[in-house]
Amino acid sequence: MSGFGEKKKENKGSSKKLQKLSEKDLKAKSINNHIKGNLDEAEKGYIAFLKNGYSDADIISNYALICEEKEENDKAIKLYEKCAKNFPNHIYSRLNLSFLYYKLNHLEKAEIIIEEAIKLKPSLPNGHCIRGLILKSLDKYDESKLSLEKAIELDKNYFDAYINLGLLNKDSNKYNEAEEYYLKALEIDNKSAIAHLNLGACYKEKQDLEKAILHTKIAIELDSKLENCYLNLATIYNQIGDYKKSLILTKKELLLYKNSELSYQLISELIKKGELLNISEKDNRELLKNLLNRKDISHREIFGNINSLISKEILEELSILESKLYENNKFNILIKDKELVKALSLLIFCSPLWEKVLGNIRKNILLNYSDKDKISNSIFNFIIGLGSQCFLNEYVYYISTEENDKLKELKKTININKNREYKLAIISCYQSLSSINDKIINLNTYRSNNKEFNHLLNLQIKELNDEKKISKGIKKIGDIKDFISKEVKVQYELNPYPRWRYNSYAKENKLNFLSVINSEIYPNTIKSISDELNNKKTNILIAGCGTGIQILEASRYSNCEITAIDLSNSSISYAKRKVDEYGLKNVDFIEMDLLELTALHKRFDLIECSGVLHHMNDPTKGLSNLFNVLKPKGFLKLGLYSKYAREEILKARELIKEKDIKPSLAGIRSFRNDLLNGKIKQFNEIINWSDFYSTSMCRDLCFHSHENCYSLIEIKNMLKVSNLEFLGFTLSKDIKDKYQKDNKDKNSLKDLELWDKFEKLNPNSFREMYQFWVRKSIK
Repeated sequence: MSGFGEKKKENKGSSKKLQKLSEKDLKAKSINNHIKGNLDEAEKGYIAFLKNGYSDADIISNYALICEEKEENDKAIKLYEKCAKNFPNHIYSRLNLSFLYYKLNHLEKAEIIIEEAIKLKPSLPNGHCIRGLILKSLDKYDESKLSLEKAIELDKNYFDAYINLGLLNKDSNKYNEAEEYYLKALEIDNKSAIAHLNLGACYKEKQDLEKAILHTKIAIELDSKLENCYLNLATIYNQIGDYKKSLILTKKELLLYKNSELSYQLISELIKKGELLNISEKDNRELLKNLLNRKDISHREIFGNINSLISKEILEELSILESKLYENNKFNILIKDKELVKALSLLIFCSPLWEKVLGNIRKNILLNYSDKDKISNSIFNFIIGLGSQCFLNEYVYYISTEENDKLKELKKTININKNREYKLAIISCYQSLSSINDKIINLNTYRSNNKEFNHLLNLQIKELNDEKKISKGIKKIGDIKDFISKEVKVQYELNPYPRWRYNSYAKENKLNFLSVINSEIYPNTIKSISDELNNKKTNILIAGCGTGIQILEASRYSNCEITAIDLSNSSISYAKRKVDEYGLKNVDFIEMDLLELTALHKRFDLIECSGVLHHMNDPTKGLSNLFNVLKPKGFLKLGLYSKYAREEILKARELIKEKDIKPSLAGIRSFRNDLLNGKIKQFNEIINWSDFYSTSMCRDLCFHSHENCYSLIEIKNMLKVSNLEFLGFTLSKDIKDKYQKDNKDKNSLKDLELWDKFEKLNPNSFREMYQFWVRKSIK
């Protein structure tokens, strides 16, 4: 239910004059103003009516509608409840209250009230339609369908019921049925923008992209301010590879709906594809201001945009500067760049030049520090950002003997009040503040007047303390018996991998898992193999959840329960802290070995296992364990290393073994320093891997205790033996297009032998990993 019309500007009337009107005239005048859209005047009339002691169900209910429009929801609820109590047979107050609870996601309350309303008047189509919406949100799809069909039975031209039945079927991957309902809705009203928009979304899922574009464009023509109309069109153009159009349309969506989370996530995806690296500095800064303040996107992708803020000339000078840092103009340009300083605390700077710059600035500031220095806010906040950056990369930068000696001296002066917080910020660039002995200074309860310094304390102390508390409550199943599993556990206990601040997360707009899989394996598609509406919880296993990025990404699946397992208690503790931070309630964390999965006594509809099997003593045994807990016809996403893409990494491992370089912090720093300074020339490409730029990632990249790499022929044989059907790779469209130039048959996208030939010619195609979906064979 909604108000009677659009709000118009009105002259302020006299409430005293209104109170002098008779009950009948005051009611008529107030409702007339409401119908005309003069909501301020209508509200004054309703207030005057009630102040005069009059009581009328329509007046109370209409007044509540205006409160809803003003987002005064608590007030609206009280008015609806008052109306329902004083006028038990007033159906619309109950309908409106139920619908308001539905919008506020108080679904149980909404269900109780709508049932009461339907009992009062079972012949009202609107009641059954609202009930259908509520039941759908409660994941009672079959009951929802019956309610919506009842609404149509009562009114064959009930437009909303057809739209909602379309949505219900689309959510269950029944796209043909959804299409029929949207077309019926258009028969009733062919000028409905919402019907065309939903029909376009349905065609997108059916991979009929021409029709998807056509109907989405019609929706825009009919109502250019309809939420998601530009975004839906942008996602289609993104899918077909027209990234420029996608970006233009996403910007249009954000002009209308500046907080659209899905728009920012699409922009983040476009950035990852390199689409936003050539925009003007002004546009780049405006974009970064918005992205850096969001917690629902991954900031890793925007490093290229951050890198473009400062010229190479400035960076090269700062990378070798040895003295008079504070007086240097280029340094002052750097520290006053708000977007750059903000980014230091959010993402790891993955560039050899940036590492030289930041390492040199850190060294310069430490070695030249004096208690006589006057520290500006710009310098202080920059050092806080640098301390955050060094914490995020786990202090991977090389430290000279000279720096170590000066650091020891500086620590002795912490309790001298002069520049205390600045000195702590400098120390935080070399070691976590949590490692400072409480006898020197107790930072657990320390609070500063500087907000950014408190953020640094939170990052380096409070979050670690929270993880220690969480670790004690993590459920544990079974024992780790396999010797390789024990070695891998030790590695990840030392450094939870990877360390991250924020990631892409869709609080709203959850997707059916088949829709997600289809978008990832496009242009391959899989169809629903069930004729029933998807009415049950989807059980998902994240096998090897690490620090929780995969869990957050899996939260996009609708109506699901997630079980997250990992060998490492410290990794799970990190993951649970982050999951709690995002407010997820449907995740069960368990510390256990993948080899013990049968101890869960549970089977899963979908399993994600990325970057895990190749670290096992016997990966085929690990895959067999996953297969055994996967339901018949269930889906499995795997991530495995390519021996072609990691050829240089494998050679570097041989050198590390030959030189007996230990996987300690000192060993990793020394190895990296030799690479960055050209002492190890045969592996120059390694410094271009983003994983090179943090301690845990570099350890995982070059020093892992155990690793297997594969060819696609080996993977093909592994899947055949395991009775798993290959569905498709999650690869960029550019790589798939390049592959299809020589392999035009759509079915060739599932031919791993052809992919193997392609990869030999294009070894960087699977640089990160082979990421692909398989299904438990239905043959």
